[in-house]
Amino acid sequence: MSDASPAISNAAGTTSPDSGRWVPAIQVAILGVLIYLVFSSPIQGMIYKWRTDGNWSHGWLVPVFSLYFLGIHRQQLKAAICKPNYLGLVVILAALAFYYLAVVMRYGYPQGLAIIPCMLGMVLLIWGWQVFKVAWFPICYLIFAIPLPRSMYFRITLPLREFASQVSGFALGLLPDVYTSIQGVVIDYERGTQRGSLNVEEACSGMRLMMAFCSLGVAMAYLGDRPLWQRIIMIVSCVPIAVFCNMIRVFVTGIIHVYGYEDWSQGTAHGLLGLAMLPIALGLFAAVGYVLSNIFVEVEEDAVAA
Repeated sequence: MSDASPAISNAAGTTSPDSGRWVPAIQVAILGVLIYLVFSSPIQGMIYKWRTDGNWSHGWLVPVFSLYFLGIHRQQLKAAICKPNYLGLVVILAALAFYYLAVVMRYGYPQGLAIIPCMLGMVLLIWGWQVFKVAWFPICYLIFAIPLPRSMYFRITLPLREFASQVSGFALGLLPDVYTSIQGVVIDYERGTQRGSLNVEEACSGMRLMMAFCSLGVAMAYLGDRPLWQRIIMIVSCVPIAVFCNMIRVFVTGIIHVYGYEDWSQGTAHGLLGLAMLPIALGLFAAVGYVLSNIFVEVEEDAVAA
């Protein structure tokens, strides 16, 4: 009788401690299904862009980074006191209203954006402020995976293309026996009897590198153990670094054209040249972090007093 008693009492009313640890995972799975059912159209559109448009191929990695950010704070999430906050319901309703308004107005980009406040509202409603303080950044980070509309993308890339053309054309003109003239995004060059033109196309605007590098830079700034002001500087530095690397890419492509190796500026070789800019960008980003860490040293007040 004594051996059977624990088994009976366990089955009757006592719940195993391990059974409760699956509750958050089940809740997250249910919420994921609900989000997909409501936002299936923009989610499928994003996935299609990730597969077919090289400018947004980094979108596959953004959700992985978001999950990683949550994973490194799993101890905080386990220790958090879950207290539902009904302000989250207001956020959810506002996000759904925004989404359906975008559907009626046939605006694609706002439909994808509405997913983020809806997820924030769900976290706040179900788990409360303590979990929300940990989860808000991984959720907001998903904005890097949402492709920009075509018209907005063109308006952003055109100034970048023109700037890259002006700087690269000027640098090419400094080469021996090379004369250049720039018209918009087209660089006309002359070297001896050889003449030609280099068109800085949309793919060479640097936008692809900028989006991928900015998403990576924000992740590195978030993971780094730095003061807030240093993280902001590192995030802001992503844009000029990406623009500078793209100018190098256009300049190298121009050199290849000027000296008669046009085949090396197309296809796979051109794509590899673009990938080669990423290590340069990461090196410059690391240099910014090194400068911030070694020139600006924060001293504790207690140490100064001692």
